[in-house]
This record gives sequence, C-alpha cells and structure tokens, in this order.
Amino acid sequence: MRTTNNPRRVGAWCGGSPGGLLIGLLLAGGLLGFPHVLGDEPVAGRAGDAAAARQWLREAHANSQEAQTLEDFAGVIELCRRAARAPLSANLTEYAGKLQAWAHNQRGEYYARQAAELTQAGQFDAARSLDRLAREEFVTAIELDPEYWKAIHNRGVSRALAGQLDGAAADFSRAIGLKPDYANCWFNRGEIYRLQGRLDAAIADYTRAAELDAEDLDTFLRRGEAYLQTGQLTQALADFQYVVELQPDHVEALVQRAEAHRRLGRWERAAVDYEQALRHAPESGAAYRGAAWLLATCPDPETRDAELALRAAQQALELLGSEDATAWDTLAAAWANQGDFDQARQAATQALRLAPPAQHAALRQRLELYRKNQPYRETPARVARAGNSR
Repeated sequence: MRTTNNPRRVGAWCGGSPGGLLIGLLLAGGLLGFPHVLGDEPVAGRAGDAAAARQWLREAHANSQEAQTLEDFAGVIELCRRAARAPLSANLTEYAGKLQAWAHNQRGEYYARQAAELTQAGQFDAARSLDRLAREEFVTAIELDPEYWKAIHNRGVSRALAGQLDGAAADFSRAIGLKPDYANCWFNRGEIYRLQGRLDAAIADYTRAAELDAEDLDTFLRRGEAYLQTGQLTQALADFQYVVELQPDHVEALVQRAEAHRRLGRWERAAVDYEQALRHAPESGAAYRGAAWLLATCPDPETRDAELALRAAQQALELLGSEDATAWDTLAAAWANQGDFDQARQAATQALRLAPPAQHAALRQRLELYRKNQPYRETPARVARAGNSR
C-alpha cells in the first residue's frame, strides 16, 4: 500500500470523537439532546432498572468525551453493556449499541497505532499480534453497528495489512457507499486495486480521492505511478509535476518524474531530476538506481557516463539490498556499458533469479544481449511507443 507501497498508508486510521458518531443517531438533538432524552424518554420495565440504565449511559457518554486509554474505552464498553441489559426504549438501546461500537473502534485504532510503532521498530511478531486484536475490535464494532463506516473502513485496513486484499476491497467499497465523501476510502481502495493489477480501477479511485482532497500529495503520487505503469506518461508527468510544485524536496516524486522524463526521451530533464533527488536525499537507493540506469542505457552518448553509471549502480545495490532485482538489473546494464560482459551476465542472472515472473521476459532479453557482448540501450522509438500507449 504505500511503498509500494507502505501498507501503513492504507492504515490512515479514521479516528474522531463520539461527537461525529452521534450525528447519525435517531436521537433528536444529537449530542446536545442526549441528556434530555435520557431523562425524559419513557421506558418499559421496572423504573429502578431503567433509571440506572439511563445513568450508566450518561456516565458512558461523559466518559467517552475524554477517553484515550484502553482502560477508558473498556469503561465505556462496560457501562453500555450494563445499560443494554436493562429495559430501554428502542432509541436508547440503539444508542447504547452505537456508543459501545464507537469504543470498540477506538480501542481497535489504539491497537493499530501501537502495531504501526512496533513495525517501525522491527518488532514484527508483536505488531502482527496487535493488528489481530485491532481487527477483532473492528469486527465487534461492526456487529454492534452494521452501518458504522469508520469501523468498516478500519477493518478494511486491517484486512489489507493481513494480505486479505479481496476482503479489504469489499470493506472499502462498503465504506464508500456509506461515506462517499471520505477521500481515504477511495485512496485505500485504489491502493488495493493497484496491488491486484487493476490499474484502470485504481486510477479512477485515485482521481476521486484527488477531487475530494487536492492537498493529499500521496494521492497524486500514486496515481502518477499507476499512469506510469500503464504507459500514460504525459498524465504521469503531470501528477509528479503537481507534487513537486507543492513540495520541491519530495524525493519520491522527483525520482518518478525523472522516470517519466526518461521514458519520454527527455534525457537532460531526467538527469536534472535525479541530481535534485540525490541532493535532497543522498541515501536514496531509488535515485541512485534511476541515475545509474540513465547513465548506462541512454542512447545519447553525451548523456552516458560509464564510470558514474557503475558507481551509482553499486551504490544503489548497497542501499536497496542484495535481494532487490532491479538493483542487480541496473548493475548488469552498468557493467555491460563498461564492456565487462562477464560481470554483466552474472548480475543479470541474479536479477532474473530474484525478479517476479512478470519481469522475466525483459530480463531475459537483456541477458541475451550480454551473452552476445552487447550493451543494452533504450531507443527513442521504444520510448515513443511507450509514451503513446494506453
């Protein structure tokens, strides 16, 4: 989902206070009218039980305004459970369930935030355990309030983190049906579609998210990447340009804009973007990899630089790691550009071993060139076809 995606971007957790939850309740007057309803609404059953239940709901409502910890959420849940066991009107029964659902959702978000921190710290087993707890809380919230779009959205995030892409897409679709103006739902479903290879659908969802929130640069960046994958290079360039205009030091956008320029045959512009990206982020493996590819494979001899290409490719491999197939592919091209075809063949073989099947055909073609002692070159004709494809 987001680095491509960092799954935690799909986890743009939807928080909020119970004030927002109350807007959709049947209780007239919403949050401000709630105490009045509790005091006056007739209830069937024993008067003492009903009065106690209303008091528990008052306490749960008041506590929810300041709830932040697991203990706070547990307290709200327990008070709602007590009230739900007493004879209440239909409105108050519904409210007890909705407030309890809110607390379960909040507790799930708490677990999810903790899981994200553990993931960043490299404690993956502990993070997975908390993600499971978060998912259970969202499921419970939805059982209590089947129309609670925030919990449905969050369950979609949890499912995405667990690799349950179809379930995540279904949840995001359901949340969109309930809350069509929430940009994150559209963005997150777009992320799922892109992972599934449904690029046209992903682009459509990113576009809707961008219409709803033009300040979310990630939306334009991801849509640009999807355009790039489908060969719609002019559209991709426009999205990357938008991000860089608003955030000139956005390294990922600079690298992707350079990729679009390169594939369009705009070699000098691509070189400038790679240079700018490395100026802002000297440890960017992606920028080194892109620069090395340009310097090694560009059909323009004035742009190629064998020594710099090899150094950049070696730096990219060091930064991206020995399991990165694209880094090995770039290193192979750099060795071939230098005329060391033995090294090129070894690096290309390693790239082929690590790459997903979808990349094997292109890698085999380059390996065959190196076996013939020929370097790989991108050509303007190839770039032009890519730029015109839809």
